[in-house]
Amino acid sequence: MKSLAVALLLPCVAAAAPRGAAKARPASARKPAAPPPKKLAPEENPKLGGAAKAFSKARIRFEAPAERAEVPPDEVTVRLAISGYALLSGAHAHLIVDNQPALQVDDVSRPLTIKNVPPGPHLLRAVLCRPWHEVVKAPHAFALVRFWSGPRTPGRAGAVAESQVWPDPKRPLLTYVLPLGEPRADDARFLLEDIAPTTVSVATAPSNDPNLGGSNGIAPAPPPPPPPPPVAAPVRRPHPPALDFYLSHAKLGRRSYKVRVVLDRAELQLIKSWEPKRLPRLRPGRHHISIDLLDRRALKVPGGLNRTDRAFHTP
Repeated sequence: MKSLAVALLLPCVAAAAPRGAAKARPASARKPAAPPPKKLAPEENPKLGGAAKAFSKARIRFEAPAERAEVPPDEVTVRLAISGYALLSGAHAHLIVDNQPALQVDDVSRPLTIKNVPPGPHLLRAVLCRPWHEVVKAPHAFALVRFWSGPRTPGRAGAVAESQVWPDPKRPLLTYVLPLGEPRADDARFLLEDIAPTTVSVATAPSNDPNLGGSNGIAPAPPPPPPPPPVAAPVRRPHPPALDFYLSHAKLGRRSYKVRVVLDRAELQLIKSWEPKRLPRLRPGRHHISIDLLDRRALKVPGGLNRTDRAFHTP
C-alpha cells in the first residue's frame, strides 16, 4: 500500500512543478549584456527643440568691445563668452555685424578680428545655434553690443548716425539668421586671430649605412598599391532650407506679433510661432527673401533691423 501511495503522489509532484522552468546555465554560456546607449548632451540631441528647457541657462555675452566703446578704426577685436551651452558636435554661435550675413563661430576661446570696418557707429549681435543651425530660443542665448569705429562724431550729427544704426535694446527686435545670405562686396571681412600650425616636410637623402637601408644595393621598399577608385555616393535631393531668427522683447501669436516672409516675390503664410520655418522646395540657383516684424495690428514695427533682405543660393 505504501508503494502504491508513493506512486500516486509522484504525478502530483510533477504536475506542481512549474512548466518551462529554465535550467541554470554557467556564467560563461550567458550572452554578454548590451552596453548602455550613449547619452547625448542636450546640445547634440535632435529630439530637443531650440526652445527646450535644457537650454534655459544658455547664455552668450560680449566681453569686447564694451557697450558704446570707441575702438580704433578699420579693425575691431571681438571676444565672446558662453556659459550653460557647450560648443560640441557642431554646436556654434553666429556673429552678425550690423545687418550683414552671419558668420559661424565654433570656438570662443580665441578673439576674433573684424577688418575693413568703416568709421562710424556699428552693431554686433551674437546668437547661439544647434549643430544643424537651429537658433537656440532661450532668454539669454542672444547678445548685442553697440560701438563706434573711430572717434564718435560730436553733437546732433553723432546722435542721428546712432539712431540710424543702433536699435533700442529694450524694444522688439527681429534678428535674421538663416538661411545664410551672400555678403556684398563692401561688407566687413571676418578673420580669426589664430596662427595655423606649420607642417614642415623634410626630404631625407639616401644613406650608405646598411643598417638604415640606403642606396648601397639594397632594393627600396615597393610603392604602396594605388587606392581603389572612389564609389559614387547616391545623389540625394537636398532638403529645403529653413528660415530661423531670434526675437527679442516680443512674442509671436495669432493676436500678437507676427513675421511676414516674402520669398521670390511671393508672400508666404504669416509666421505666428517661434520655431524654424521650413521653406518650400526651391529650384537650384539664386533666391531672394525678405522678412518683416509686424505688430498686433499687422503694421511694420519701427526700426531698420526689423526688416531684412537676403539673397541666397540653393544647390
